[in-house]
Amino acid sequence: MKCSWDENKRQKVLNDHRVDFEKLKDIFNDPFAVEYIDEEHSTDDEMRFAILGITSAYGLTYLVYTEDIGEIHFVTARRAENWMVTVYDERRSRK
Repeated sequence: MKCSWDENKRQKVLNDHRVDFEKLKDIFNDPFAVEYIDEEHSTDDEMRFAILGITSAYGLTYLVYTEDIGEIHFVTARRAENWMVTVYDERRSRK
């Protein structure tokens, strides 16, 4: 899977949330990850997706991304908030 991002946005996320896009690719390997369409931030021209899953670098992480043919483009990311931990734990307990 090819992943890309805007380098300026990567630096902003790194400064604001202390999360580096370069260390998030393994989020897609989490069998308990919660994925959904980010309808609030999607537009007619761009559908955004969100995934909540475990990364080796940061533990439970929230990532917003877009998809194009053969490529995933990271938009923003942060470590999971308390309500996200609850959502993730509920998902794990159901599987």
